[in-house]
Amino acid sequence: MKIKSEKSKSLSFSNKEIDFILASVTTGIARLDAKYNFSYVNQAFSEIVKYNAAELLRKNFSLLLSSGAGIANQFSAFFQVTEKNEQKVLNIITQSGENISCNAQVNDFSDDDGNGFFVVLIEDATQKIAEEKISQENLLRYNLLNKASKEGLWDWNMSSRELYYNNNIKLLFGYDAADMKEGFEWWKSNIHHEDKQKVIDKLNKAMQEQDIESVHNEYRFLCKDGSYKVIADWFSILRGADGKPFRLIVSMQDRTEQRDLEKQLTEKEITYRRQLARTVMDTQESERRKLAEELHDNVNQLLGVVKLYIEHSITNDNIREGLLKKSNEYIDKAIVELRNLSKNLAPPLLKELGLEHSVNSLADVIAGVQDINITVDMLDFDQAGLTESHMLMLYRIIQEQLNNITKHSRAKNASIIIRKPDAKVQLTIIDDGIGVNLSENNQGLGLRNIRNRIELYQGNVEMTSSPGNGFTLKVEFEI
Repeated sequence: MKIKSEKSKSLSFSNKEIDFILASVTTGIARLDAKYNFSYVNQAFSEIVKYNAAELLRKNFSLLLSSGAGIANQFSAFFQVTEKNEQKVLNIITQSGENISCNAQVNDFSDDDGNGFFVVLIEDATQKIAEEKISQENLLRYNLLNKASKEGLWDWNMSSRELYYNNNIKLLFGYDAADMKEGFEWWKSNIHHEDKQKVIDKLNKAMQEQDIESVHNEYRFLCKDGSYKVIADWFSILRGADGKPFRLIVSMQDRTEQRDLEKQLTEKEITYRRQLARTVMDTQESERRKLAEELHDNVNQLLGVVKLYIEHSITNDNIREGLLKKSNEYIDKAIVELRNLSKNLAPPLLKELGLEHSVNSLADVIAGVQDINITVDMLDFDQAGLTESHMLMLYRIIQEQLNNITKHSRAKNASIIIRKPDAKVQLTIIDDGIGVNLSENNQGLGLRNIRNRIELYQGNVEMTSSPGNGFTLKVEFEI
């Protein structure tokens, strides 16, 4: 073999050197005679088709083509040399029966004696074709996702200053190609002036730090119609080998509606807290009035009678003993009244005594001073998992509702039922009183207190009643 150098001198290779070159290349090389029979194959060719050289020599090239009616057309199409080094795709059947796709070239030559032959070059393109197919599928998937997405996307090449953007940019903000020709400057100029410096500083800092690949911001962005939208964006920073950024890929998401809803929720939360604070104050005032009434109507009158008896006993020796005895009885009654008031005001020792014991004690005290029969059903109730706050909330709801029953319902019987299925607590209080029309009267202070208490634990309250049919209160919350 002779190759001319740049100085037109001939370089010669020995057969040994040529064999070394042919054995070293990764391209499969085969020589075929004029009848398309193999006369030579290199190592790479054997590895691709999985036949060794001895198995191919003097065999026809058709051995590597799939059998069937189309083999003649495939054969003739491949060996029809229209131009030198023409690249073709050839499907080859390997010795193991595997069908592989190859990039192939065939060229025809003549030796010094005028005998024609062919040289075939092949490279296994199966993986490359599979990768191209995956790439095409990924591109199709990206385009479909891009169409389905509501996000605005733009891609800024910092070197060429080329800008690509999807249609959502126009849908979100109203800008077209003419508006966006400045690329990065278009984005920067439309950030709200109160947000701009913070956003730009954060991006610049991220671009200077070589280990940062993305940065997130939220800000107000000017639309073409003059309105502003709240935007959350994600900048992906692509860097070169030197660590310097050369490309920015940006996703912009409209958060305006979400932020408006959050603002409304915040305002509702503020309103709710104000209402709750007002209810707490009303409850405290109600408790103070109730305490004042109890002290005035009961304890104060008892002590007034005691004072009167003692004054009479000082001046009346003959009835002194009887007056002092009655005074002692009334003082005992006053002590009982004060003790009951104290029990109602102070939280019970729920953790030490347990919820069941505390509820039964409360029912006994109320039944003892009111003309009503109260039953407590806490069958198989296990207070494990209940915090002291949970138990106090339940106790106060029961106390509040029993107070409502004794004051307003004229009930003769009431039942308290507490269950704990799974991770829920269910409380039901039923009375056989005169009932109430809930459409007209379900916002009394007592019922409002119950609602407020259970709402603090994200629970539910259900009330059932009608005139003449008693009242049922159901409370449920998760623990």
